[in-house]
Amino acid sequence: MPQEHIKRNWFQRQRRRIRASLFSAGGYEFGAITAIAALVGVIAGYAAIGFYLGIGELLLFSFGQNEAELATGAASLPWYHLIAIPVIGGLVVGQLLRFLPTHQTRAVSDVIEAAAIREGKLNFKEGFVSAGTTLISLGSGASLGREGPVVHIGATLAAVVTRILHLNPSIARTLLGCGVAAAVAASFNAPIAGVFFALEVIIGHYALHAFAPVVISAIAGTLISRAHLGNFPAFHTAEYAITSFWEFPAFFILGIASALAAVIFMSGLDWADKIRGKISKVPYWLQPAIAGLCVGLIALYFPEVLSVGYEATSKALNGEYGFELLISLVIAKMVAAIICYGGRFGGGVFSPSLFLGAMVGGAFGIAAGAVFPELASTPGLYAVVGMGAVASAVLGAPISTMLIVFEITGDYNVTIAVMIASAVASMVTSTFYERSFFLMQLANRGIRLEGGKATYLLKSARVADHMTRDFFTVRDTEPAIKARELLVTQGGGMLIVTNETGAMVGVLSFGQLPADIFEGDTARTHIVGEYMRDLPQTVKANQPLQVALHKLDVSGEETLPVVSADSSHTVVGLIRHRDVMQEYNRALLESQGGDTRLRRRV
Repeated sequence: MPQEHIKRNWFQRQRRRIRASLFSAGGYEFGAITAIAALVGVIAGYAAIGFYLGIGELLLFSFGQNEAELATGAASLPWYHLIAIPVIGGLVVGQLLRFLPTHQTRAVSDVIEAAAIREGKLNFKEGFVSAGTTLISLGSGASLGREGPVVHIGATLAAVVTRILHLNPSIARTLLGCGVAAAVAASFNAPIAGVFFALEVIIGHYALHAFAPVVISAIAGTLISRAHLGNFPAFHTAEYAITSFWEFPAFFILGIASALAAVIFMSGLDWADKIRGKISKVPYWLQPAIAGLCVGLIALYFPEVLSVGYEATSKALNGEYGFELLISLVIAKMVAAIICYGGRFGGGVFSPSLFLGAMVGGAFGIAAGAVFPELASTPGLYAVVGMGAVASAVLGAPISTMLIVFEITGDYNVTIAVMIASAVASMVTSTFYERSFFLMQLANRGIRLEGGKATYLLKSARVADHMTRDFFTVRDTEPAIKARELLVTQGGGMLIVTNETGAMVGVLSFGQLPADIFEGDTARTHIVGEYMRDLPQTVKANQPLQVALHKLDVSGEETLPVVSADSSHTVVGLIRHRDVMQEYNRALLESQGGDTRLRRRV
């Protein structure tokens, strides 16, 4: 008995020591976020592979083929089968859209918006309905991708965990990235790419407090995927090697060609997004069926466009297609994807981007080989490079996209070529069009996030909400000594000078008053109008903070008058440079997880 008592006391002491170590000096927060990140990774990983398997089963049921052999199997189906399945799927999708507020499925842009300005909040019901709608869409042949919806599913489940645990917004954004990283890692069997996609696209920074949990979550998602689906890349390709360094200019040109393809593709999607809301004569629930009819007709000639199209992408990467077919598939897939997107089918743009990039690259490789047969590599190598370049330009995420290409092909021999083409394509696309398709979607909603959350704050916040109304005015005909008294009272700064009607005619500060003006009896003989300076730049109360910051920088002033929205001479406040920068820095720190404590919401 005494011996058992001694053992019990020893175990209690060890438990207290572990708890003290875990809960002290931030140990609790590190241990807790690690455990939560791993949990999110497991949940998102299972959701990703469940979504993947669900699409496969539905394709098997509807077309009699799995995803890897869909195009080959569909080519032998009767014409009415190819048309009927997308139409029926569109009718089902149309009914499911009734349960979504905007009658449109959710995707990556909604996750970016949630991370940037909605404190990591996502609606579980909308996410669940979107996932089901997208599964039916892709399972019935809609020519879109599964990766964007998987990203939204992972983020939605992470938001559920955040809501259950009542965690603060900073941790919520980090966990949103964890869910995305795990979903991408599980979907592609690409943990490194999952990490950088979450950091580059969703979270928007690489701070260590976010990096570590995202890595843990991506590893958890990858382990789940490999345990159930095996450890293999998404595409099996031959081992390629660059034939000559003289090919580097060709990779540069391929980057430009990929940018052109990306711009045309995104322009078509943007047009479909805008025209969709203007079609009032066709009810929204019928639009997916009409889109399905169009896709079915295209599939009669090019069954490769059905669903995610990974079979055709894989064949292009292995150089199995000729030049004419590659060009035809670029056009067919682009048209089919735009129709499906405009027709409210659920799905993403990542798989179509890979498809288009592989076809563009393969066609470019054949042309390069015809011109320089001794210097050009095989068309398959150019297909890999083009795949990375187009996807980088469309997603606006060159780092993570390059890593995804490396991991899903398992071929690192083309690293330099992919980097060159991807960098050129991303730069050209962002310079002449948009930085990414996701940011373009948000811009169509009135949300511009090119510079991140802090920049968005400057664009969305009004000057009236951040100006000070604590200021003095003085008439231009009053003695200068009164102006001095007012400046002393307000501690310096800017004094607004008005005329007899109350309209601003100038400003006055200590620096404009001579040092000897108040000596002797002449102090009261000088009037304010003698020393005031002309009107500086003004800011209207209803303008965004970004305009105020720009005018402050250009003018070199520390303070600018704020005038009413309906008058340019009625001063309603002052906006100070330090106040604008303080608000900007606050948003910047918040967006980068300045508050990383795991406190509960109040």
